[in-house]
Amino acid sequence: MTDNKKDQQQDKVVADAAPESTAPAAQATETVQPEQTAPADVSAAPRAQQQKSPSSGKGLAIVAIILAIVLAAILYWHGHQQSVAQADQLEAMESRLAEQQSTLTALKSEQSATLSKLESAQNSVTEQVEGLSRKVLDLDSKRPNDWMLAEAEYLVRMAGRKLWLEHDAVSAAMMLANADERLAALNDPTLVPIRKALADDIASIKSVKKVDREGLVIKLNSINDQVDKLKLAGVIMARAEEPDFTVSESVSDWKENLKKSWASFTDDFVTVRRRDGNVEALLSPQQHWYLSENLKGKLLQAQLAVYREQQEIFDSSLAQSKQWLQDYFADDSVRQFMLEQINQLEGQQISVDYPEQFAAQERLQQLLDDRLQRLLTGL
Repeated sequence: MTDNKKDQQQDKVVADAAPESTAPAAQATETVQPEQTAPADVSAAPRAQQQKSPSSGKGLAIVAIILAIVLAAILYWHGHQQSVAQADQLEAMESRLAEQQSTLTALKSEQSATLSKLESAQNSVTEQVEGLSRKVLDLDSKRPNDWMLAEAEYLVRMAGRKLWLEHDAVSAAMMLANADERLAALNDPTLVPIRKALADDIASIKSVKKVDREGLVIKLNSINDQVDKLKLAGVIMARAEEPDFTVSESVSDWKENLKKSWASFTDDFVTVRRRDGNVEALLSPQQHWYLSENLKGKLLQAQLAVYREQQEIFDSSLAQSKQWLQDYFADDSVRQFMLEQINQLEGQQISVDYPEQFAAQERLQQLLDDRLQRLLTGL
């Protein structure tokens, strides 16, 4: 087999290299060696395959080229789409950046305008403060007596608070007197009307009726301390009337005399006596405790009414306490003491009519306003 393959290869080389004129020699060779015909045919098959292989290679090349073109087209289309998307994103970012830049520009302009306004306002306020400072510094040299007027006006206002909020007429009158002393120390004839108004205010306060509130509260407190010593009243039965068995001497009263005689006879066997009147039941210990606590509450309510100047509540609390003492408690020395103290408190006037306002306060305020206005205007 190896020799045959070698012979076939040699024949192929000779056939490829020999010209057409050597065909008869080949034929002669074939006639001389007929036994080598079969190997010659076998070598012809590879040559036929070699002739067909170029066409199949061209087809594969064309397919490869088409595939490469399609792949290049796909890659180009994909890259084009990405570039378009990136261009759109870049354009959107540029528009946003432009909007932000415009917004920042507007904010900067607005901020600069606001800062300019604030600077102008600050400058004007600074000028006003400096002007006021200069005028205040000149206050001592120009109007040294205005401080005394301000003190007098302050004392009058404090007197009003003492009178209307704390109902302290004594302190209010003292403050008004101190205000008058301030005005007197100024030795200014133009202040005479204000001093006259102050005198009228002091007289109106001193004419107010004085109420000893502390004394009233102390009395009510002493009454309240005696409540626990009270004893409940017992049942009081109505007194029975004794029958009258006296017979008259008149004959016309024979019926009445007969009834009395019969009643006198039966009185030795059965005695019937009638008692007229309302008998109230005894209170339980729990009710007694509630009654005592309610009585204490009424007395405390009267004390609060003294401080608040509530005349109606004060009178009603005392009347209710007095009624409970008379109805539910025994008539002993404790109850008598409490009733005497309540009788002394009844009719006490705890409400006072104070003046609605001070005449000097408005005038002092007006005088201070006028002088301050003159000082600020430089007159």
